[in-house]
Amino acid sequence: MIRLVFWCLMGVLLYAGLRKLTGGGRGGAGADRRPDAGAEHVESMVRCRVCGLNLPKSEALPVGDQWACCAQHARASGPGKPT
Repeated sequence: MIRLVFWCLMGVLLYAGLRKLTGGGRGGAGADRRPDAGAEHVESMVRCRVCGLNLPKSEALPVGDQWACCAQHARASGPGKPT
């Protein structure tokens, strides 16, 4: 029984090693892909001045030189003051 488990394990390791060496599978070394394939648009992230939530800049509300995640936090008095 132990021999069977040993040989099955050796087969799996050999298979994985060969796939890694030959670049098999998706995104392997042998695939012709651009480095940014699938990344349509990269957007910078900003932090809410009140709660610290990170969100895309396009979804954030500008408050002076800082950002807020919602209208309630945009109206909050002073930077870093929780509501």
